[in-house]
Amino acid sequence: MLVVGARGHAIEILQCLPQFAAGNLYFFDDVTPDLEPLLFGQFPVLRSLDQVPALFQQDPAFVLGLGGGRLRQQLADKFRALGGQLQSVVASSAQIGQHGVVLGEGLNVMHHTFVANATRLGEGTLLNAGAAVHHNVTVGSYCEISPGARLLGGCRLGDMVMVGANATVLPRLTIEAGAKIGAGAVVIHDVPAGATVVGVPGRVVRRPVATE
Repeated sequence: MLVVGARGHAIEILQCLPQFAAGNLYFFDDVTPDLEPLLFGQFPVLRSLDQVPALFQQDPAFVLGLGGGRLRQQLADKFRALGGQLQSVVASSAQIGQHGVVLGEGLNVMHHTFVANATRLGEGTLLNAGAAVHHNVTVGSYCEISPGARLLGGCRLGDMVMVGANATVLPRLTIEAGAKIGAGAVVIHDVPAGATVVGVPGRVVRRPVATE
């Protein structure tokens, strides 16, 4: 399997893949200078896209090991075009409901997360450590739910939404596509597309620029 990324979040992804020994798990990073050829002295780091197709002929599985919804989507598309098959990573300590749960491809569901029954997580979404998705919540594609964030019952998130660490979205609210919720914010009203919300209670501090 290939992990796209070799720093930061990719290092945490490694903790969710204990079944992979050296020689069965590879990392990819073509932007960071001075990386060691072996991550932690064990796992090869590929440095060029030209190296990827040969690896995918042996094992086409890859996972996303970095944050940022738009970047995750771009890299998912790029590595699929090289012959890869996008996979999810679900930590052993994650608690996921058994009834009415719909999980998209390419998820990162990290340690000590909670996903209740009757929920939906869209493709490529990152649910980071300690985050919670409560009943009847819908999360769009390529969202990033940061550590400790809480999405309460019946709220709906569009695609590419970012929810900061320890933020809370109250029940039955709608957070439209591309919105950003600051760390620790408590969202009490619907949030328009592309807006940024901070504070307790949450207030919109930035709205998308209107275009003709």
